Formats: sequence, C-alpha cells, structure tokens
Amino acid sequence: MSSPTTSAPHVAHRFLDVADWLEAKGASRYAERIRSIFADSGALTTYTAAFCGLFSAGKSSLVGALSGTHLKTGANPTTAEVEAVEIATKRGTLRLLDTPGIDSTDDRHREATMNALYQADLVVVVTDYQHVEADSNLELLQMFAESEKPLLFVVHQIDKHLEAELSFDEFAASVRDLAADYGVDPSRVFFTSVRPSPYSQLDELRAYLVQSAESGLGTGGEPMLRRLIEVAREGVSACYEAELAARAQAVEIACGRAPQTLDEAREWLWDAKRRAEALAQEAEERRQDAKRRAEALCDGWLRTVDLAQIAPYETAEKGRRYIESLRPDFKVGVFRAAKKTDAEREARLAAFVRDLAEKVENFLTRPLSAEMAQQIRDLGLGAAAEQRLIERCQGLRVHIDEAYVQACVKPGSLVSTEYGHQFVRDVQDRVRREMRAQVQTLAEELWASIEDKIREEEAKRLAEREAADARCRALRSYVEYGEQYENALASVTQGEVPRDE
Repeated sequence: MSSPTTSAPHVAHRFLDVADWLEAKGASRYAERIRSIFADSGALTTYTAAFCGLFSAGKSSLVGALSGTHLKTGANPTTAEVEAVEIATKRGTLRLLDTPGIDSTDDRHREATMNALYQADLVVVVTDYQHVEADSNLELLQMFAESEKPLLFVVHQIDKHLEAELSFDEFAASVRDLAADYGVDPSRVFFTSVRPSPYSQLDELRAYLVQSAESGLGTGGEPMLRRLIEVAREGVSACYEAELAARAQAVEIACGRAPQTLDEAREWLWDAKRRAEALAQEAEERRQDAKRRAEALCDGWLRTVDLAQIAPYETAEKGRRYIESLRPDFKVGVFRAAKKTDAEREARLAAFVRDLAEKVENFLTRPLSAEMAQQIRDLGLGAAAEQRLIERCQGLRVHIDEAYVQACVKPGSLVSTEYGHQFVRDVQDRVRREMRAQVQTLAEELWASIEDKIREEEAKRLAEREAADARCRALRSYVEYGEQYENALASVTQGEVPRDE
C-alpha cells in the first residue's frame, strides 16, 4: 500500500467521493464501510485490533482478560454481534473487537466478522491449544498473511499444555515455524491463558497491543487513513476482479494458461505481438519474394526477345533487296519487263518472308518457349497450373507472311536509298512488340498462378496466424483492463476518485 504524502485527516475526507464512486459502481457495501469509518467519532484517536478465529477458540475470554472486562460467552454461536472493549493509552484508545466464530454456518456471523475486520488496524488470529493446525486456522493465517494488516497469531488456553508429553519449548518452536511458513513473524506469536499457567504471555500480548496503538496513534490519524485505503482498495477489487478473472480465462484458453501477474501478461503480449507480426511479415516477404522472382523471369524473357538475332545480315539483306524492288525505278529485263519486275518483287518478298519466319522460329520462338517452360517447371506451381502455362509457352507465335511484311512498308520512304535498313528494323520491331505483348500476358497469368499458390500455402498457415492473433487480442484485453484496475487502485490509495476509461 502506498503511504500517503499529505496529512491524514485532510486526505481522509476525499474518501467520501471515493465512496460515492464505489456506490455508483455497484460496490455499495464498501461505500458504506467508508462512510461508517467517518461516522466513528473516535476514528482519528482509536487504534483497533480485531480478534478472529474459530468458535470456542476462547476469543471472548482472551479479550476480556486483556481489557479487564467480562464479555458474553456461550456454548453456541447464536449471536452475530461484534463486541468491542476499549483500553486507554497515552495517545488515544486501543479498541479490541471480539468477532463471531469465522467457522459459523450462520451467514450473519461471517458477515459481522468481515465487517469488523475492515475497521481493524491489526488482526489477531486466535486458536485454542488443541486446534493449532486445524485447516480453518491455517486458512485464516493464509488469508490475513496476504493482506497488508499487521498480524498476530495467538495460541490460547495454553494452560492445557502437558510438559510431560512434550516440552513447551519444542511445542512453541513448532508453532513459530508453522506461523513463519505463512509469513507471520515469529516475534508476533503469543501463548496465552486466562487461567494460571507458567507459559502464558497475556501481559506481553497486552503490552504489545498497547505499544502498537501508541505507535500508530502517534502518526496523526494514519490508522484511520490506512483503514480507508484498505476498504477503498477492496472495493476497487470487488468492482474489477470478476471481469479481470473472465479476461484471464480468455487468456488461458488462448495461451494454455493464465498469467500470474500483470507484468507477466505484458511480457506475453509483447511476445505474442512479435510472433503475430513475424508471421505477417513472413507472409508478406514470401509474397514479395515470389513477386520479385516472377518479375525477374518476365524481365529475362523480354530481354531474350529484345536480343534474339531474328534478322542477321543475310536476312536483313533479303529485306533490303525487297525494298529495293519496290522503288519506282526498279525494272527487270527489256521484253515483258513489267511481268518480270513483278515476279522479281514477289520472289524477293517470298525469300525475305521465308528467311525471317525461319529465323524468328529458330532464334526467338523456339528457344524462348523452351526457356520459359523450364523456368515455370522450376517454380513448382502444381501440375494443373504448370501444364496450362507450358501449353501457353508452346503457343507463342508471330505469324509472318507476305501481308505481315508488306504492312511494314512506308511508301513515302521508298525514295531513300537507305530506307531498306530502316524497313528491316521496323519489321524486327513489330515482331518484338508482338512477342513482348504475348510474353507479358503470359507473365500476368504466371503471377496469377503464383498468387493462387501463395494463397494455398497461407491457408495452411492460417490456423497458426489466427491463434497468434487470438493470443494478442486476449492478452491485450487482459492487460488493458488490468492497467485500468491498477490505476484505480493507485487512485484510491491517494484518496482520489478513479478516472473511468
């Protein structure tokens, strides 16, 4: 619990606003407890020790012996009242609360005990000599050891001890070891009896309680403030713990176990986010790697198209000879010159078309188709996609005939003696453009097939990614709510109303 940094009475009044907030949140029990502390006119000058334990542990006789007052006792736990006696000290009042048996089957008794404990500055767990190791007593020790209240463990009715059966020193040592196992300082273990006994520490216990009261009351209302803080924090826990437990269960479902602390959950969330991001990044990297590979293949194919020797010197010469035959001044023979000239033009055109088609087939279409088919096989796309794409590779064609070549002729350029070279380049460019278009279309089909394969592979990894995302969601929800819980606890510890988020 954080120590308040301002004067206790000044800060204490802020808790009335905290009580209103708790009321609005549905924790009216804790709101009323805060208000009841303020309603206690002696709260600032009273130090309270609550005695609790099982029925018949001797709490009432012990409290009566400590205060010199006779308290009601009986054979049956029929009253749900909490009796209080007061002892004057130098600095104020030491109040001793005698609570009903914690093991009572009457809900009123248990409620009365719990309502008394929130008022306590110190808790005294009382067990009778014969039931020191009773499960209920050990559960009490466990419960109060986990709280921040000072805790005493008293073994009452020590007059029943028989030295002949077990030395008192051995018995006391075993009790102190037991208490230490539950976090109780051995110096806060006392042995008491209202009957004469050489082992009774009744006076020592009374002196310890008085000293605790005087120390606490000498701090300007700190005991009251500590009670307010404790009740406010318990109220916050009542508001948050059920939902936090539900979110912890969601984490357990997603992660296999629930976190023990919020810090542990934060570490898990960091790891889960890193794993989810890694899975997403791996998927994107696989896609980008595949895309780069497909682009590299396409670039390589287009480069093959651009560099193919489809019009070497002999072929180009035939093209230039054909263009030469188209000039107006071209003439063959004297007799029947027109027919011979036309025949020569047709022969030259046929020779160029035949040679060009052969070169395109041998140096472009066939090797490019083989190159593409092999590279597609290497991708491992799957039988159906691979077969379809290979058939598309084998279908790459540029249909070159006389009309194809004639369409490339620019009649206005025939007057130039150098046009033959440009004509051959124009024909080559047309062949390359058409082949590039086919290659790019096939490359798009290839990428579509690659994406299909990527989606199939990602579908296999989907369960892992969804599990990672589920862990992130569950942990993020738990951490965010846990942090709200922490912030609310911190706020009420300072007497401030938590900020609803």
